[in-house]
Order: sequence, then structure tokens, then C-alpha cells
Amino acid sequence: MTRDKSWWLICALVVFNAGLCFTIPRGYLLTTTGNITQCLLLAVVLVCLLANTRGPDPRTRLFWRLMWLGCALWFVAQGLWTYFEVVLRQEVPNPFIGDVILILHLVPFMGALAVQPHVERDGQTTQPGALDFALLVTWWLYLYLFVVIPWQFVWPNEAVYGHSFDVVFFLEHFVFVVCAGAIWLRSSGSWRVVYRMLFVAGLVYALASVASSLAIDFGKYYTGSVYDPPLMVAMACFARVGLVARTQTLRAEPAKADQDKRDLWMSGLAVVTILSLPAMAGWALYYSQAPAAVRSFRLLLTLITMMILGTLAWIKQHRLDKKLARVNRELREDALTDVLTGARNRRFLNAIIDGDVRQVVRSYSPTAPSQGKRNRDLVFYIIDTDYFKEVNDRYGHDAGDKLLVEMARRISSAIRHSDALIRWGGDEFLVASRYTNREDSATLANRVLSFVGQEPFEIEGCVSIPCTCSIGWAVFPWYEEDAESIPCAEVLRLADEALYQAKKAGRNQAVGLLPTCKEPASGTQDSRGGKHDRLAEQLSARTVRTPGPARRDSAKGLSPVKVTPATQGI
Repeated sequence: MTRDKSWWLICALVVFNAGLCFTIPRGYLLTTTGNITQCLLLAVVLVCLLANTRGPDPRTRLFWRLMWLGCALWFVAQGLWTYFEVVLRQEVPNPFIGDVILILHLVPFMGALAVQPHVERDGQTTQPGALDFALLVTWWLYLYLFVVIPWQFVWPNEAVYGHSFDVVFFLEHFVFVVCAGAIWLRSSGSWRVVYRMLFVAGLVYALASVASSLAIDFGKYYTGSVYDPPLMVAMACFARVGLVARTQTLRAEPAKADQDKRDLWMSGLAVVTILSLPAMAGWALYYSQAPAAVRSFRLLLTLITMMILGTLAWIKQHRLDKKLARVNRELREDALTDVLTGARNRRFLNAIIDGDVRQVVRSYSPTAPSQGKRNRDLVFYIIDTDYFKEVNDRYGHDAGDKLLVEMARRISSAIRHSDALIRWGGDEFLVASRYTNREDSATLANRVLSFVGQEPFEIEGCVSIPCTCSIGWAVFPWYEEDAESIPCAEVLRLADEALYQAKKAGRNQAVGLLPTCKEPASGTQDSRGGKHDRLAEQLSARTVRTPGPARRDSAKGLSPVKVTPATQGI
């Protein structure tokens, strides 16, 4: 059914019901037609709201599903009323079994407002979930049981029961109307139209339902009376909310600057709600004039509700703590990871290096256990991409970035899981090889050279770039008999000097520096000299060279970086 036809049907049902009130005398016919008309109109309301529950935005879907749930509970309460009057042909008892449904059917409306689908949220913003809805339902159910139920079962009193129900029902309507009005005034765009209609529907429904409830208490209400047309108008307004939404393009608007403060205010209100339970228990115990049985029931109910709400609050806090821990881990990973290549960054090295150095120094101490005297070295490999500037010059920085990503992937495949791959800067990478042996250091360098240089780099599926790397490496501790004599920073300087030697010797090779003795000789110069000092000469280091894989273009006299189509030779 189209939107216009639905609205004409709604208007016809409202007019028909109003005509019944003034044309048919009170009796079974009026009761039957009045009840059936209200049930039909509520069914149409459900259809109008259901049409909006399908959409791409999950928060918008949740909003309309909660609205539909609230109207569905309203329909159930009206169905029970109709069952008594039409099927059983008897007056609805007061207290009525459907009163608790009438109280609870407004709770999903409040939950829908709490979702606030009109506000654009980021991925880290906490959204109302099942636990929040359970807390909301539990508190309103507690309020109903605390204020109303004692006069129905514990100490039956029809007059007090009716008055207590009216108080809770009015309070609930008041909260819903105020919240709907506040969100309407703060919203903008197409959602503002929806919230305005929802505020009007809530206001009309509040006035009509409270008037009907008071009429029931005074024995003036009957189905088909003058109190029914305002209720029908309220139902039509809720249907109009769904119909108006179908004509709007509902999009979330950017959050305002004070949105975080409002979210904190809402959380504070939830805390105040929980803290209200002890206050209500104290009032029931010391200040209430109700009979002792009622006071005892309220005290027991409050204790049980505090346990339920406390458990729900603990579960929610536990989930929030887990989410916070996960977000902190992600932030920590982001802070320690290079955005482009996915390798670690210098901040990661600063975070782990002190612990690794202490571990190595302890393993070389005289008191170290004998089983810990193998694989106790820390080797630093500085890896430079050969002729990387030519790749950038020929194919642009985007191709160069993709080459660096593939370079990081190949190096990562060549090293062990215990080794750390670090983006050292520009086109350079650093591998901190932990728990290794200095005699085997050249083996890892050879693996990296082979993994990088054996196959060309396929960039964007159409460009093949043969590329090699140069490596400089050095070991820590430098002296086995005096592990702390040469700091870790100086070993990094040695690795950098070895890289310079590898590049000077023609690239596509690894140069490692190892000490010629196990302890510093007497009269050795201070290694902490200026940056231009030849540190390797000062420490009398010996050189270990590892050639890289032969380039396929070397025999043809081609340039160091040859760029060819990936489909060549196919």
C-alpha cells in the first residue's frame, strides 16, 4: 500500500471511530466496533513502522525496530482489552493484567531515542546495546512493582492502585515527551522532521492516555466513549511518524562539539538511576506510611533489583574494559607500526631495545647458566634498497611506495619470527635479530639478499623491476668478555658504517663487522667520538662479506635498475 493510501485509511479509521462515539449508544455493538477499530489502527501503525526497519544504517534500523516493538506491546495490551470486552463479554477488571504491558511499552520508545541515529558516530563511540536496554527495562519495571503492585497483591486497594498507576504512567509519559522534545530541538536535517512528528505523537498520546486512565479511576471510561478519539489521533500520529520517514533521506549529521559532554551526562543519569534504589528503600523503610507488609515487600524488591542492576552494570563495565583494552592495544600497535609497510618503526626499537640489551648482558655475565651460552647475541642488520631513487624518478613515488611494501614483505619472509623488522627511514630497514649466534650472522644476511634480489618486483601488475639490496651488520655485545664496554648505539653505528662499505663496493652485497678479540685492548681510544670517526678502525674490526645473487642484466651492461613489462617473454 502506498503512503498516501495508508494515510487515507488511517484518517478514515479515526473519523469512523469518532462517529461511533456520537451515533451509537453504549452497548456491546459500540464496545465491539470501538475495540476492533483500535486494533486495526494499531496494526496499520505497525505496518507503517515496519517499512522503515530495512536500511543500510544499523543504528537507523535499531531505532525503527525499537519503535515497532513499543507499538507491538501497545497492540498486545489493546488485544487483551478486546479479549475481555468482546470475547468474554465482561468489563475489564481494575487492576488490569495488561497494565504492566502499558507501562513497559513506552520503554522501547525511550530506547529508540537513546540510539540517536541522527548523530554521526565514529567507530570508538559506545552505542546503547542490549545491556543498556535491559537496564532501562529493569528500572521502569522496578518502579512499577515498587509503586503499583503492592496495592494489587500485597495489600489490595483499588483506589490506591489506580492513583499509583496514574503517577507512574504520567511520569513515564513525561520523561518520553521531554526527551523527544530535547532531541528534536538539538537535531537538524531530515531527522528533525521525524523527531518533531514523534514529539507531537508522544504529547498527544500522553494527554489522551492520562485522561483515559483518570476516567477509569473515576468509573467514567468505557470503550467508545469520548476518551477514545484522542487515543485514535495519537495512534495516527505514530503512524504518521513512519510515513513521514519514508519521504525523507535520513542521514546522520556530524556530532556537535559538546556531544561528548552530553554522552557523559547520559551515563551520569544512568548512575543516578541505580543510586536511586537505596534512596527509595530508605524512604519505604523509614518514611513511608504504608502498611508493614507493603514496606517489607518494597525493601525485598529493592534488594533484588539492586542485585540485578549491579550484575548488569558489572557485565557492561566488563565489556567496556575489554573494549578499552582492545582499543589500547590497537593504538599501541599503530604507534609502533609504520603506516606504509606494516613494519615496526623507530619508536618500537626505543621501546624494546633496553630490555633486549639487558637480556644479552645478563646472558654474558659470569653467573649465567651454561645452557644459556648459545644463541645469546643481538645482531643489527641495516638494509638499504639499491638505486631506489631511480625507481621514484622513473615511475613516481606511488610505484616507489609499492616497491617498499614488497621489500618489507620479502625481508619479513627471510627472517625469523623472533626477529624485529623496523622501517629505519626512507628506503632503509633495520632487522634486530634476537637470540642468535654471531658465527651464523652471515647466514641471515645471505637469506635476505636472496629473498630480495632473486625475483623482480612486480608493481601494479604491469611493471617488473629487478631490485637488490645492500646490507651492513654488526653484533652486540661487541666484546664477549666485556659486554657493556661498547654501547648498543655504537654497534648501530658500526652497522651503518658496514652498510656504507657495502654500497661503496658496488651494492648487492652484505658487509658485516666482527671484533678481532673478546675483550678491549688496553689503550683503546674512546669509541664515542665524532660522527666522522672511523669506528671500525678504532675497534680493529674484521670484515665479513656476503655477495648477493647475480643480476640477470649484469652481462648485458644494462643500468642498475631496469624496468621491463611484466608480460615480456609471454
